[in-house]
Amino acid sequence: MKTLATGAALLALGTTSAYAAGLDRSNQGISSIFDADGATSLSFGVVVPKLTGKDISGGGSYDAGVTYSQGSVTFTKDAGEKFNFSVIFDHPYGVDINYDSDPLTTMLGGTKADLNSIAATFVGRYKVSDRISVFAGMGVQRIDASVGLNGQAYAQAISAAGTARTFNGMIAGTGLPPVTAQEVGGAAAAANAGNFAPIAALNTRYAPTGNPAAGNALVTNFANAVTGFNATGGYNFDMDATTEPNYLIGAAYEIEEIGLRVSGTYRFETKHKADTVENVLGTTTNGSVEFVTPRSFNLEAQTGIAEGTLLTASYRWVEYSAVDLVPDFLQSDLVNLDDQERYTLGVARRFSDKLAGSATFIYEPETGDLVSPLGPTNGLKGISLGGRWTDGPLQVSGGINYSWLGDATAEVASRPVTDFSDNHALGIGFSAKLTF
Repeated sequence: MKTLATGAALLALGTTSAYAAGLDRSNQGISSIFDADGATSLSFGVVVPKLTGKDISGGGSYDAGVTYSQGSVTFTKDAGEKFNFSVIFDHPYGVDINYDSDPLTTMLGGTKADLNSIAATFVGRYKVSDRISVFAGMGVQRIDASVGLNGQAYAQAISAAGTARTFNGMIAGTGLPPVTAQEVGGAAAAANAGNFAPIAALNTRYAPTGNPAAGNALVTNFANAVTGFNATGGYNFDMDATTEPNYLIGAAYEIEEIGLRVSGTYRFETKHKADTVENVLGTTTNGSVEFVTPRSFNLEAQTGIAEGTLLTASYRWVEYSAVDLVPDFLQSDLVNLDDQERYTLGVARRFSDKLAGSATFIYEPETGDLVSPLGPTNGLKGISLGGRWTDGPLQVSGGINYSWLGDATAEVASRPVTDFSDNHALGIGFSAKLTF
């Protein structure tokens, strides 16, 4: 059973190659801290998502999924009888999405996002006793991103917000109530349908400003902004790379003879600040943005249930609701995600001294009713199958994952615009571990 306990790494391989909700890529595992002295591992995976959707109004359709790769490197070393450490390089967060349709005729066409990260973490573990250990770690994470918001849903939402913001600046100090982006967009939509009552109401409200036709001007300015938005390639955001330290703590309980281990890992929230460039309506805005990468908690367990058979389970929680990325000009959150939970249950079986196999089931519950277009899924169910070959100090593993992605409705400015359904993701991963 002690030999098979390393099957936890085999099971982790399958889930590493799985699609995950939110920004998750690596699940930020620290299981390498339990590896043997001198163990070095290299893992690599590729994920091919299918993310097809159709506009609720109009004929727009998309395949927004983009194939991406991910990898990790770990090294573990003993430093005495009671202390060991592990160094982990991984890619904790990422986004790759592209709405490949005409932005002039669809709600989200031309919208895209590319977020990249890399992290290096040092984790040290102290064995309080044969069964109890505590660990802590610190590292650095580097993040950069670019986002493009396009299509008619964003043309209307961003233009309405900009028109309202400009007008409200003009009437500041008059004591009159500010106009909202929803009022601007609603008045324009009503006028296009032949209903001019909302414009008349705005004219009456703002007549004391000396402009009795303020409502007409708002609708005209909104229409001009939409035309300019379409003509200049929509809204584009670029964030320079930001590198900041982050920290973790945890503890574990083990009974080595039966392959039992339960560990909990808490990662602290990390504050970032980065320079940004925004381009919209032919105007460039240089600024900066402050945001956090979220705190999280991983609970992982494994135990032998029969000779040569290992059962594993895990739970992960990430506070993505705390991640707000609000650029200076846009003044709206680019992330807009709910907290994420992930459950896994797996079994590994040793068939011989050299060959072992595993199966892992993955579940992420649904979150809210509406989702961000930059993450158009809502929950998932998946299965990973893996195999491992051991030859002396060398272990070679491979895994494949298939995930059914939950149906979702993407929203812009709280308006449902596109339905996504019947989607999936296929992942494949490989790992090599050598103990020196």
